Amino acid sequence: MLDALGSMLLTAASFIFVLGLVVFVHEFGHFGAARLCRIAVKSFAIGMGPAIAARRDRHGTTWKLGAIPIGGFVSWVDDSDPSSTGPAPEEFRNLSQEEARRRGHFRAQPVAARAFVTAAGPVMNFIFAILAFAAILLVVGRDMTDRAALSPRIDGVRANSAAAQAGLRAGDVIVAIGGAPIRSFGEMQAVVTSNPGRPLDLTVRRGEANVSLRATPEAQNLPDATGVTRRFGLLGIERRTLPSERVIQRYGPGQAVVEGARQTWSIVAMTGLYVGNIVMGRASAEHIAGPAGIFTESGRIAGNAIDQQGVGLAERLADLALSLFQWAAILSVAVGIVNLLPIPILDGGHLLFYAIEAVRGGRPLPIQAQEWALRAGLAVLGSLFLFATWNDIQRIFG
Repeated sequence: MLDALGSMLLTAASFIFVLGLVVFVHEFGHFGAARLCRIAVKSFAIGMGPAIAARRDRHGTTWKLGAIPIGGFVSWVDDSDPSSTGPAPEEFRNLSQEEARRRGHFRAQPVAARAFVTAAGPVMNFIFAILAFAAILLVVGRDMTDRAALSPRIDGVRANSAAAQAGLRAGDVIVAIGGAPIRSFGEMQAVVTSNPGRPLDLTVRRGEANVSLRATPEAQNLPDATGVTRRFGLLGIERRTLPSERVIQRYGPGQAVVEGARQTWSIVAMTGLYVGNIVMGRASAEHIAGPAGIFTESGRIAGNAIDQQGVGLAERLADLALSLFQWAAILSVAVGIVNLLPIPILDGGHLLFYAIEAVRGGRPLPIQAQEWALRAGLAVLGSLFLFATWNDIQRIFG
C-alpha cells in the first residue's frame, strides 16, 4: 500500500515537473518575444483552472499558477479570453490604431510582429531541446558502447518469458545457436529477433559445463522508430552493461550544441516519417499519446532511476534529474511540432491566418470566417485529444 502510494506520488511529481517545464518554456517564448515587440502582457499562467498563487510584476503582468497542472497561456491586455481568439474588450474597440499600438495592444501590431510573437513559442521549445541535450552531453557525455559487440552473457531473465520456460538463468553465456557459434550479444539478438515462434537449439555455458536447451522466441509485433509494425522474436533476457564495458564520448560546449541540434532534428524527422507512414497506411495511429500517456511514461522513467539496485541515493537522484530533463527535452520537441500544425486555435493556425492577411495586403479574414475556422479547429483538437486519451487507456489497461 505504502509502496503504491509512493510510486503514485513520484509519478505525479515527475509529470508535473516535466510538463510544467515544457509549458513554461513554450509560454516564455511568447512572453519574451512580446516584450521585445513592446506588447503589453496581461497574464502569464502555468496550469489551468483557479489560481493557487498569483503575483503582479512592475510591468502590470500577473503571473499565475493554476490548480490543474496541464497547459498554460500568455494573454494580452486587449484579450477577452485566455485563447486570444475572442473580440477585444469593449473599452478598447474605439481606440485609434496608433493609440492602441502605443498602449501595446497585440491586435494593433503589424502582422510581422504578431507572427514573430506567435512563432516564438514553438521555436523556444526547439531551442530548449537543443540546449537541454547539449547540457546532458556536457555533464555525462554520450554512451557510445556498442552493445551488439558485448559478450552474449545473460544478466537477467524475465519471469514467464520464453527464456524462463526454456530454463535459461542469469549468468548463462550463449555460445551457439543451432550449432553455429555465437560470439556477441548482437549476433544472438539477430538470430532471436529473426526467428519469432521458431524453436532454437541453444548451447549455453553454465559454470564450467555446456548445457543444451531449446527455446522458442515469443512472437511480438512491435513498432519501429517510424511507427511501422514489424514482427520480432523475443526471449525475455537482459544484458546489463558493466562500468568497465562502457565507452563514454566527451564533448566540448560547441560540439555539444551541434550534437544537441542533431538529436532535436532526428526527433523531428522521425515524427515526420511516422506521420507520413500513418497517412500512407503503413503505420498505426495507436502510438499517439496524450496527457495520460505522458503521465505513465514520466512514472516509468522516474521509477527506473529510483529503483536501481546497488546504487547510492545521491546517484539515483542525479540519474532521476537527468532522465526527467532528457524526457522534458523530447516532449519539448513534440510540443513544438504540434503547435506548428496549421490548425486554428494552435500557433500554426494563427500563423496561417497571418500569412493570409499578409497575402491580402494587410486585410485579415472576415471575423465570421475566423470564428468558423476556430470552431472547426477546436473540434479537430478535441477529437485528437479524445483519440490520444483512448490510446493511453488502451496501453495502460491492455
